Amino acid sequence: MFHAAKDLPRPSLSQDTPYTRDSGLDSEPDATTNRQKPLTKVDLRSMLQEATADIKAHTAAELERHISGIKEDLEALNTRTTQAETDITHLQTAYSQHGQDIYYLSDKIQYLEDSLEDLNNRSRRNNIRIRCLPEAIEADAILPTLRDLFHAILPDSTEWEREIDRAHRALRPLALNPTSPRDIIVRMSHFATKEKIMAATRASLPKLGAYTLAFFQDLAPSTLKKRRDLKPLTMALTKKGIKYRWGHPFKLQVRFGDQDRVLHHPAEMEDFAAALGLQLLTGTSTADRSNTAPKETLNAAQPPRNPAKKRPLPQAEAATPR
Repeated sequence: MFHAAKDLPRPSLSQDTPYTRDSGLDSEPDATTNRQKPLTKVDLRSMLQEATADIKAHTAAELERHISGIKEDLEALNTRTTQAETDITHLQTAYSQHGQDIYYLSDKIQYLEDSLEDLNNRSRRNNIRIRCLPEAIEADAILPTLRDLFHAILPDSTEWEREIDRAHRALRPLALNPTSPRDIIVRMSHFATKEKIMAATRASLPKLGAYTLAFFQDLAPSTLKKRRDLKPLTMALTKKGIKYRWGHPFKLQVRFGDQDRVLHHPAEMEDFAAALGLQLLTGTSTADRSNTAPKETLNAAQPPRNPAKKRPLPQAEAATPR
């Protein structure tokens, strides 16, 4: 049977009873019990080795991660470089082939332009360009005037030989200056008659009333442009008394000593003059009458060929008789 707490006897405490572990009560802890032992060199060395190992492990992991990324980038860069080198090799091959094709096509274009120019000139073989015939002569009076003029130039020829296919003025606007009439372009029916007329007018310029007329061979605009570009050379040849003649397809033939020299393009002019020992002249001269081109024809002529650039084929002159 349990008794109430007040009925339990209380332990008596006196100065003669010390506190001990055996008494069942804890005493205050001794300060020297929780004091750490001092670190020795062995302990420091061990701690340093552990820290060093941890740092090495962490650094190695980071380096491995970064190096792995760099390796992937280098592999990708190597792949791209290899592909770029392959593409460059293909481009170099294609560039070389394209260069050969360009040179080939340039030669073909030059050949076609020369052939077209030659055909253009051949279609004008029977044409005569007459300058200084006054504008006062109306279109209806051109044919009768030319028939009388050609009869005066070739009095021994027959009317059949002097037959004219057609004649008209150059198709350009009328000049404001009345002293600069438009040229007359005549197509003769017979080439031989046209050659006789040209030979007779080279010996003596014909006149029509107070007007002195000039006769020229009708040529393609590109041919006239080339002849104008060669003006310094023809002037130098004339000054030296060296004879020359024009040929078809376009060329300049020169008899120098006992040799015949031929120039095919104005770009060869300087080398051609140096081979003949000539000094090129500048300016214009009336000595070479065949080099003088009508204003409207020169404006229609194409510029000199530049091998580095393509240009359209020369167009036929609008003044060609139809």
